[in-house]
Amino acid sequence: MPRLLFALLMLAAVPFQARAATIETDHVKAELVVRNSVTAPGDATDIAIGHRLEPGWHTYWLNPGDSGEPPIVEFDLAAGGEAGELRFPAPERLPYPPLLNFGYSDTFTLLGSIGVPADWPAGTPYRVPVRVDWLVCEEICIPEGGSTELVIPTAAASERDSGVAFTFMEAEWALPRESDAAATYSRGGDTIYLTLPIGHAADASFFPLQRGVIDNAAEQRVTEAADGNGMTIALAGGNANLDGTLRGVVTTKDGAYWITAKGDPDRTVAAAPPVAAAAPPDNGAPATNLAAPAPIGGGPAAPLKAMLFAFIGGLILNLMPCVFPVLALKALGLVAHADAPFTRRAAIGAAYTGGILASFAVLAAVLLSLKAAGMAVGWGFQLQSPLFVAAMAGVMFLVALNLSGVFEVGAGLTRLGGRGPQDGLAGSFATGCLATLVATPCTAPFMAVAIGTALAASTGTAALVFLAMGLGLAAPFVLITVIPGLARVLPRPGVWMTRLKEVLAFPLYATAAWLVWVLAQLVGLDALLAILLALVLVAMAAWLYGLSQRGGGRSHKVAAGFALLTFVAALVLFYPAVSSEAPPGVIPAAQAGTGEPFSPARLAALEAEDRPVFVNVTAAWCITCKVNERVVFEAPAFRALLADGGITMLTADWTRRDPDVTALIERFGRAGVPLYVYFPSDGDPIVMPQLLTLSVLARTFEES
Repeated sequence: MPRLLFALLMLAAVPFQARAATIETDHVKAELVVRNSVTAPGDATDIAIGHRLEPGWHTYWLNPGDSGEPPIVEFDLAAGGEAGELRFPAPERLPYPPLLNFGYSDTFTLLGSIGVPADWPAGTPYRVPVRVDWLVCEEICIPEGGSTELVIPTAAASERDSGVAFTFMEAEWALPRESDAAATYSRGGDTIYLTLPIGHAADASFFPLQRGVIDNAAEQRVTEAADGNGMTIALAGGNANLDGTLRGVVTTKDGAYWITAKGDPDRTVAAAPPVAAAAPPDNGAPATNLAAPAPIGGGPAAPLKAMLFAFIGGLILNLMPCVFPVLALKALGLVAHADAPFTRRAAIGAAYTGGILASFAVLAAVLLSLKAAGMAVGWGFQLQSPLFVAAMAGVMFLVALNLSGVFEVGAGLTRLGGRGPQDGLAGSFATGCLATLVATPCTAPFMAVAIGTALAASTGTAALVFLAMGLGLAAPFVLITVIPGLARVLPRPGVWMTRLKEVLAFPLYATAAWLVWVLAQLVGLDALLAILLALVLVAMAAWLYGLSQRGGGRSHKVAAGFALLTFVAALVLFYPAVSSEAPPGVIPAAQAGTGEPFSPARLAALEAEDRPVFVNVTAAWCITCKVNERVVFEAPAFRALLADGGITMLTADWTRRDPDVTALIERFGRAGVPLYVYFPSDGDPIVMPQLLTLSVLARTFEES
């Protein structure tokens, strides 16, 4: 109330406000105001940058939380001018299940300062070009911003402008106050206990300045201190990123405070709140619960469920057409060596598992790093890179040629998918890496939710989920290596093994052909001829290398030299074809057929008209997507279902990187494709199974 009365008095006393520099975009209007009416050379004046956001949109704090980026303000200061540090108001929690961000909606004001050079001539305006950029989000995120110019009048003595006094006073009220309270933290398991001798537990929240130190979306359990002065906040997902200092903002009903908590990063206490914190009395305010819904059930058991689903998904991946030939070849090599020493067989299984886990670790680390940097990515992101797809196509083609007997991989290089314990540990490790790389486009139904949970959870939980997935992929081969009886059930060694090896080359040829088709979706059909010619040169290089292996003397060296030159020529053809962007107007195969192309605007327009919508999120490299499209979406009965229900189908293609499609995937707690969502005309969206049937679709359309 005192603030409101003061504001009314200020507005009554000041009939007008000074002119502000303005930047206006589609979703945000920013006004830049100078505090002083005149500023003396050598003095500084405060700057307020007020933001007004379109309803439903938000932007971000210094630590944006699980995604996003804070606003950036750049001053072009001439002749030795200086800019002070930007000061941000206290943020609010912005749930975007399963993520949670920190930022602002509606309005907020940043405060800064500009120092006029001491040798600037008094009476001459000091002009400062300013660039302000922000990331503004609703269901999609759009980088916006613009440039303007601040004009700072100068005089012999500084004088404040009473017309903008309330603007700055209101902005200062919203700033967190610096607290010198002796805050501390301790770690118990995967939880940080932050103890504060300030404020009251009611409505308390903590916003860490450091990124990645807590699970942002998890519940913050707040307990009031026994003497009623202060509190302890239990923060889930605490990890080893802390170096002894935890800096951030605590908001309570009494206001917001900057706090710096000290702790021992190497000391872990029992997983219980410190003794100083007591349970709140029965008549006290309940503990704060601002957790966003978890993709798998939520609660303490959610990581275990995610790990279980990830393990089952890893098992299923072994049956996928990309992976099965690799696994079968490796297992085939053990048939002739079922009686090898247990330690040798176990070492081969461990090396294979190590290759899988190392590959998963690299993929997960890159993915989580890109997510932490605010990039919109998901599982299978590497298959959106033409260079990666081209490399995989070449590797699969070479492995297939090797199995067909065109050339042999020397013992020193250890063949992939070879002959069991004689391969050596390096070959088994390489086979595990290859199995992981070709498995990522074959996301199994059990894996989608698990990966979504991993990407939204703490780094520790994510690591456990990816570990479980890798162990599931490795499990069948490991069982064959450690249980001799499993290998002995196969027929005795003979010519059939050579013939089977040759037959298994053809699924790998098919995989290489499919990867080339995916590559055409990424770079356009015009590049297809160069890609195919490059593969012909790869085949020729492999044949020449095979000749060099079977020859001797000078002919051996000549053939090897021609093989190298031919392979280099293949790379020269490959690289320009796969490093170019797709030409405009190319329609990816994933968008061909039934359905309109997806766009956020089109989906919003259909929802505004209360029309039911079925969204198919797919990619050319997604095997499960292709099966559903062939079996279900191309069936006349499916088109009849759409027509009878007046349902519009939108196809969201994720073959190439698309932030709008990635945002749609993340909105429903998933990390990859396929994703099928039904938006009924009245009610909440329904996420459908990844393996579709016409009966499931019909039942969903009828019941919602």
